[in-house]
Amino acid sequence: MSLMKDPSFDKCPECGSIATLRRSRAQNFGESLIKSSGLFNYFRCRNCGWRGIRPNFSLKKISAKNVFIYLGLIIFVAILTRFVITRFIK
Repeated sequence: MSLMKDPSFDKCPECGSIATLRRSRAQNFGESLIKSSGLFNYFRCRNCGWRGIRPNFSLKKISAKNVFIYLGLIIFVAILTRFVITRFIK
């Protein structure tokens, strides 16, 4: 599924350079907690020195479509299971 991405190929928000971001170590306990969640990481730009947080995921159009398809299937199976249980198991 295409929810995960590599932010190191993003543009730097400060200077706009492409593919110059690299991961940065956590500087304090709060940053360590954010990094340990797995959703965000800290990055530093090799050109301008910008340091900030970037998400490790992106929700693209095809990803949103897949999520809705899976949710629809889950709802359908839940309704079908409930019908079978109430109809045949009494």
